[in-house]
Amino acid sequence: MNDECPIWGTPCQEIPLARDRDAHGFNSPRAGGKYIVSRTAREMVTALEELSKVKLSRWIYEQNQLGEIPEIHSDTLKEVGTWPMPSVLEQMDYCLQFLKSKTEVLGEYVYYYRHLDEIQAVALLKHVSEVLYLIEEIGNKDWIEILHGTSAKIISKGYQRLEELRKTQVASDQAFVAMWLARSMDNAWEEGIELGIRDAGYKALRIDRSESNNKIDDEVIAEIRRSRFVVADFTSDPPGNARGSVYYEAGFAHGLNIPVIFTCRKDLLDKNHIHFDTRQYSHIAWEKPEALRKRLKDRISATIGDGPHRNKNPQH
Repeated sequence: MNDECPIWGTPCQEIPLARDRDAHGFNSPRAGGKYIVSRTAREMVTALEELSKVKLSRWIYEQNQLGEIPEIHSDTLKEVGTWPMPSVLEQMDYCLQFLKSKTEVLGEYVYYYRHLDEIQAVALLKHVSEVLYLIEEIGNKDWIEILHGTSAKIISKGYQRLEELRKTQVASDQAFVAMWLARSMDNAWEEGIELGIRDAGYKALRIDRSESNNKIDDEVIAEIRRSRFVVADFTSDPPGNARGSVYYEAGFAHGLNIPVIFTCRKDLLDKNHIHFDTRQYSHIAWEKPEALRKRLKDRISATIGDGPHRNKNPQH
């Protein structure tokens, strides 16, 4: 790695882009993986406060997990800066989940010293010393067994913790919906997404329909954590104006191992007007809300399973 990450100043690889692109691409373990930054945003990225860099790195990591190479603009930086930081327990969970992702065989030691940069991005940490502290605390909880202060393997209580995190979502009857909140999408929501989720036996939650007065970012994160799965619709207008919050919410859920079902209006998919790798993830391409309702219900039943409120004879 001979190049320098604009975010952290750490070693990285530059990703070749088309010559007419007014941007640069990088692959930086410390920044969470691959990303593209526009020329105008590059200086802003370098000048970010450390806490904002930490949040941005977690966002990049989540988008990489979704198969997306995210592009950073000035609007991205403004949005990321408003996101709340996780609790220490949540950061410990992120570390544990990362170790699990690197474990190929039960009882295998993971040489986490090789992944210190990545763990900083995954767990929203500023310094290597914080990684080592969290690893030690995870060991004190008997979730992992540490070897020589450089490697660790997940043990029984660690797998119990991972199962607790999984069951938190499995027991839920709620589906979180991330989508463009515009009047032009009202029919897609009311006649398609909401009814499709209800037909499959779950309760649909779109955050603007909640009566809570809490700060929107905190509420979104809390409700995603409470949900069995997420439906993310990437429809936008004008075409190509991707909804950054939808990508963030889908990535956040993916990072928690919460299933995500992807949908998008068909004409945008056909013209490749969304910033997403559609080859890796199967979208429900919809034209009419009625068809979206049925296909969404069928996808939920097939991939998640019927929910506790399933009506065996839904009205169509």
